[in-house]
Parts: sequence; C-alpha cells; structure tokens
Amino acid sequence: MKLMDIINESTGRKYEYGCVMLYFDFPQIDKIHDLIHSDDVYIEDGDNSYGLEVEPHTTLLFGLHNGVTTEDVTNVLNKFKYGECKIHNPSLFENENYDVLKFDVEGVNLHETNELLRDFPHTNNFPDYHPHLTIGYIKSGMGKKYIDKLNGYEYMLSPKEAIYSKPDGSKDKIGL
Repeated sequence: MKLMDIINESTGRKYEYGCVMLYFDFPQIDKIHDLIHSDDVYIEDGDNSYGLEVEPHTTLLFGLHNGVTTEDVTNVLNKFKYGECKIHNPSLFENENYDVLKFDVEGVNLHETNELLRDFPHTNNFPDYHPHLTIGYIKSGMGKKYIDKLNGYEYMLSPKEAIYSKPDGSKDKIGL
C-alpha cells in the first residue's frame, strides 16, 4: 500500500492502516509544479496516487491500526501547538520505479507528536521519523535535476488543519 492511497479523497475503499497528517495552505506548490516537465512525472494508469501532490502535507505517523480512534489522535494533537514550519532542503526518496521529490519540514512538536502517536498500535517500516512535504513522484533517475532547480527554495508555512485518515477510508479533520 502507498501513502498516497491514504491521503486521496475517500472513495469508500478500506485501507490496511491509518495516517495522521498536517495539511498546509501552500499555493506556491503550483509554481514548483510548473518547473517539472510533464514527461518526467511518474504515473500509473488507473492509480491516481502518483503524479504531482495536490494536497500539501507532512505526515505525523503512518501505519495506525484499526481501533485507534479520532479521539485518541485528537488527545495527542491537543497536547501541542504547531507554529510555522520551515519547508526547505529539496531532496529525494529514490527507488527503482520512481523518485519522490520532497522538501524537508522543520517545525516545533513534529517529532514529539510522532513519538506519542507511536504509543498506539501501529505498523511502520521506517523507525526514523523524517518530516517532509512531497512535491511529486518523478520517473526513476529524473528527480536529481529538480534538486538543483529547487535548491535555495524555502517557505515558512503554518499548518491549517490535521487529518486522521482511518483504515475504513473515512477522514476526520482535527482542529489545531
């Protein structure tokens, strides 16, 4: 299962795991997308979970099991304030099929929130939390040229809301 499956609008499909995300108002992402040649964008027929990111966010924790409630997640998020986050340092997650073009995200309480959410039943193959904001999925080996284009880009963004995307396919907004 891909993380993008979780963050797309609910289509009634069920997922193996849930995900908690902070969403940003980031209109500048359109200008960043304009820098990416359409032939370089990775897509799969019949699967809209790839391509360019249309809902800018950073994941607080992926992999929550069924049974973790919105109240559970809200209680954790309410322990923290989330101010402006620094969106910077373009980089890639690379694999044989595609490159994930992303920015690192620095902000207060992101790591602390991740730690507390990990107290709930979850499955996660990534023990180190690395907050990031995905720009898009790029064909394998093509992402490096965009690192140079985006080098020096930096934004200060405040999260506008949190979303708990549950394994049953529903999404709950959580005020910050």
